[in-house]
Amino acid sequence: MNLTCVTVGFHIKYKADKNFREEYTMAENFERNFDNAAAEYEKSRPNYVSGIYDDIFRYKRISPDSRVLEIGMGTGIATKPVLDTECRFTGIEPGGHLIALAREKFQGCGNFTSYCQTLQDFECPDETFDLIYAATAFHWIPEEYGYRRVCSLLKNGGAFARFAYHAGPDKGRSALTDEIQKLYCRYMHQEDPPAEYSDQNAKELADRMTAYGFRDTAYKLYHTTKDFTADEYMALLRTYPDHMKLDPEDRKQLFAGIYHAIERNGGTMTVYYTMDLELARKID
Repeated sequence: MNLTCVTVGFHIKYKADKNFREEYTMAENFERNFDNAAAEYEKSRPNYVSGIYDDIFRYKRISPDSRVLEIGMGTGIATKPVLDTECRFTGIEPGGHLIALAREKFQGCGNFTSYCQTLQDFECPDETFDLIYAATAFHWIPEEYGYRRVCSLLKNGGAFARFAYHAGPDKGRSALTDEIQKLYCRYMHQEDPPAEYSDQNAKELADRMTAYGFRDTAYKLYHTTKDFTADEYMALLRTYPDHMKLDPEDRKQLFAGIYHAIERNGGTMTVYYTMDLELARKID
């Protein structure tokens, strides 16, 4: 598996943050913006590499008797490999259009249950699940609340897996990358492209999990690519809340500039994705 292991953790008593409600509501509303582009989200977002699931199931054995919770299920992009274990699956997702697509996709699966709810609104007894996971979703939840709630929902010995993807520029088309970066500098005030997600980033995230009662943490990075035509890439951008929150005229100019840059540079753009996985275990 070649996961990098981190030191064991310790327990800290939870203190409610007085700004929690505002923080959670802001994140919840931001996530709900995905719901307006549910079909494009389903078509445009990348699938997760199979190695992520292989490593999760090596870390925590899942059987038909296991109970598994997915937080922020979306349209179910990360759901089928877990359902295929024949576990007793529960998915929660606050977006009505997003969860409708997931329910349609998995309507024939007898082990599939879903709730149109946030983690905060989800009512469930403590120590219910053997595995809880979140795929490019856990960052919407206030950190301390999220980890504390997950830990309480896990059985002793249960595991938490959080994984996500991070998009990087087209490494094979430098002229296209330079053109797009100039557009982001102009319309989103990003002077430099985002740094590639690193092993150190994943380690720091795994380390933070130990502060909330988790132990035996581990992490790993994976890499993949996905090609987009100009039209397909526009559909992908429409699933990015930070882009959709731009001033409408700035968004129009940014999207048009990127579209024409792709067309001028061969009509295809390759997005280089780094995917990170962090694993942790609840051990009382």
